[in-house]
Amino acid sequence: VAMEPYIVTLTEASEVFPLFQHAGTELIYMLEGEMDYRHAGAVYRLAAGDSLYFDGEAPHGPESLLVLPIRFLSIIAYTPAST
Repeated sequence: VAMEPYIVTLTEASEVFPLFQHAGTELIYMLEGEMDYRHAGAVYRLAAGDSLYFDGEAPHGPESLLVLPIRFLSIIAYTPAST
């Protein structure tokens, strides 16, 4: 399994929230702040200590930034067939 770890920081300067799609699965772990996060047709309220694990092929991304700054770990895992 190949993995790509990121630390993402969103601040008041973050205004455009594109939706992402990619192979593999993704885990988000919230470190700080609060946001609404869209995955496919659902929206999840995430705050510090929350996590979300999902299929990366469905459209996903931040929908609303509620408590700034927002920092979270994003870890994308690819199986050999999805790279």
